Amino acid sequence: MKIIKKTNCFVLMLLVAMIATSCSDKEVFDSNAIYNQKKSEFTSNFIKKYGEIDPNQSWDFSTGSHVYSLSLPKATRGATRAVTADPNQYLERQDWYEVYPNTLDWMKKKMIERKVNKENGFPFYMEVPGNVFNIVPIYEGYADFLWTLHIVVDDYDNNGESLDLSVWTKHQDIQQKTKSNPEWADITGDKGNTQDATAVRAKPIEINLTQYKGKKMYLYLENKKRKDGVIQPRNPASSLAYKMLALNIPADSIPKNLDENYKKIIIGCEDQAIDSKSDHDYNDVIFMVYGKPDIPDVKMIEEPIYDSFSKRYMIEDLGTTDDFDFNDVVVDVFDITSKTAVYEVVDGIKQFKEWKDETHSQEAIVRSLGGTLDITLKIGSTTWTKSGSEYPVSQMVNTSGAINYKAELAKFDIDNKDWDFQTNNVAATVGDKASGNVLTITFPKKGEAPMIIGFDVNEYRNWMNERQSIPSSWFTEVDD
Repeated sequence: MKIIKKTNCFVLMLLVAMIATSCSDKEVFDSNAIYNQKKSEFTSNFIKKYGEIDPNQSWDFSTGSHVYSLSLPKATRGATRAVTADPNQYLERQDWYEVYPNTLDWMKKKMIERKVNKENGFPFYMEVPGNVFNIVPIYEGYADFLWTLHIVVDDYDNNGESLDLSVWTKHQDIQQKTKSNPEWADITGDKGNTQDATAVRAKPIEINLTQYKGKKMYLYLENKKRKDGVIQPRNPASSLAYKMLALNIPADSIPKNLDENYKKIIIGCEDQAIDSKSDHDYNDVIFMVYGKPDIPDVKMIEEPIYDSFSKRYMIEDLGTTDDFDFNDVVVDVFDITSKTAVYEVVDGIKQFKEWKDETHSQEAIVRSLGGTLDITLKIGSTTWTKSGSEYPVSQMVNTSGAINYKAELAKFDIDNKDWDFQTNNVAATVGDKASGNVLTITFPKKGEAPMIIGFDVNEYRNWMNERQSIPSSWFTEVDD
C-alpha cells in the first residue's frame, strides 16, 4: 500500500519517511493513506481477535432508552439511577393472596385487550406515605417482554440522587387456576399469561419506605426481551411518561378479602414504550397497591418532568492497531428535555391533553482519556480538544488502577443541540497537526471494524484498563 506521495524519487518505506528522509523533492505525508493503512491494520487485528465481521453488524448498541426524573437531572446521574442499597432491606414478601373475583372481572372489562385505554388514567407520580404499603401483581397479559417493576424515590438523600428498587420480576410468586387445570400452577414461559385464568393468586410485596415520607416516587417497568437466547434491554415504561395508568376501584369491585381500612388502587402498565408500536391497552401487567391507612398518594403531573436520553461513545485513536480497550476517549452525551403536562376536564373527568413548556439541552462529559496523542472531539458542531484542557496530551487519565467510572474530566454543552443520536455525528481527530500526521475517526458503518462504539450509559458498559480488550460478548446487535 502506498503511504506517501511519490514525486521524482523512489518510493520510500514508511519507517524512512518517519525519519524525515527526503530526495530532490520533499516527501509529504498522505494523511489519507496513513489512515487507510492504520485502518487496514486495525481491521486485520480486530478480525484476528474477534472473528469475521457480519456485513450487517451495527456498532450502535444503544436501545434508545429514556430515563425520567422529577428533579432536574445532573448529567452525572441523568441516565443512571443510583441503586445504593439492597432492595431486600425495604421489601418483605407476604403469604399468598387470592385476587378478589369481582376485582379481576372489573379489571378485564375496564382494561380491554388491544383497545386504546388511555382515557382511563393519566401520567402520574406518587408521594411516599408514612406507613408500609403493598404491591401485588394481579394480571399478566400475553407478551414476550420480561418485566421487572421498579420503584424510584427521587432525591432520597437530599443530594439529588435517586433510590432505585427492583420490586418484582415477571412470573415471580404468581399462580393461576384454569378450566383445564383447577390446581394452582406457576406461570411459565416468556409468553406465559393469566388471560384465561379462572383464579389468580400472588404474594404481595410489603414495602417500607417510611424513612422517606413525603418524598416523590414513581414506577417504571424495566423491559427486556430474549433474542437468539440472549436477554437484551428494551425501552423502560414509566409512570411519568404516560406508560402506566392509576385507576380507582369502583365500590362493587373493591376486594372484600382485604381489610376494609386499606386504601386500594390499580396500576395498569404498558410495556412497549415506543408509541408507534404500542397498542395502549395498559394491561400488559397489572398491579394492585394497598396500604393502611395510606398508599402512596397519586399525583397527576402538573409540574415539569425531565426526560433524559444518553449514549456512551468509546473511542480507539489508532495510536496502535492491536489495542481494543476502547478507552482512548470515553464520552457520555446527554439529551435532556423538560416538559409539563396539560389536562382538561371532559364530562367531569380530568384527562391528559398535551405537554407544554418544553425546553431542550445537550451536554457531554468526558470520562476517560487513555490516548497519548492530542485529540479533538467533535459532537455535532461542538469541539473539545485535549491540548486545551488541564491534562497534558501525553498523560493517560482514568484508565488504570482504581478507575472512577463517574469521573468528569471535562464537561461541555453541545451549543447548537445538534448531536443526532440516530446518525451518531461524533468524530475524533487525532495527532499532531504540525507533522501533518492527523487522522479523523468517525462512527463506523455497518460491517466495518469499529474505532467508535456506542452503548447506553445506564447499561454500565464501562471501559477497560489499559491494553485489556473489551469482551466479544458486547458485540450483540439489538433490534426490535
